[in-house]
Amino acid sequence: MLKLGPASTRCCHAFASMACIPASARLSSAASIPRTSYIPHRVIQTQRPSHRFSQFRRQQRPLDYSFSRGFAAAAAAASDGAAAATLVDRIKADMKTAMKAKDQPRLEAIRFLNAAIKQREIELREGGGAVTDQEVVKVIQKLVKQRRDSIESYRSGGREDLVAKEQSELSLLEGYLPAMMGAAEVEQLVEQVIAELGLSGPKAMGPVMKAVMARAGGRADSKTVSDAAKARLAGGGK
Repeated sequence: MLKLGPASTRCCHAFASMACIPASARLSSAASIPRTSYIPHRVIQTQRPSHRFSQFRRQQRPLDYSFSRGFAAAAAAASDGAAAATLVDRIKADMKTAMKAKDQPRLEAIRFLNAAIKQREIELREGGGAVTDQEVVKVIQKLVKQRRDSIESYRSGGREDLVAKEQSELSLLEGYLPAMMGAAEVEQLVEQVIAELGLSGPKAMGPVMKAVMARAGGRADSKTVSDAAKARLAGGGK
């Protein structure tokens, strides 16, 4: 006689109980059960990638990190450029040194210079520009001219105490300027510019001054350039 195991016995009992239930009752009870519960487990299969996708995966090349390397190189270059001390950095460092040394006259002069540079920075920012060493040199040259004019005024008025103060600030400002061109170098540059522009006469004073000062890059005093240009234009034309 064939013996059935426990699992087979349970299956036979289930089929027997189902057979006792009318067909209409079985259909109504099946309709009330959600459709998802009737999905056999064996039908749910993991979807395999298509042939095209598999072919793409096989042909896919390794990622190119050249852009990342280029970005890193650019960042390193920027950091190297930022590490190079500018004229503004030098002025700020000198201000800190004066504060530590409690050198009040020098500290006041540097603070006045720093305020003038910040004012120029605001003006350039409104026009979309930025403060460079050349712009800082222009600010310093303007302050140098003011100090020289003040020295002449105080000296003519007999205020030697104020003359000494202005001369001290003048020496500090001149220390931030690049090596200035001599009179002979300025005259040679003026002659070269006049020859290249083909200008003559007093009316050419403005264009010549502008071109010479631009080429000098802050290394020429405006008064020296003006005197050389006047002499050259007056002797070379109307």
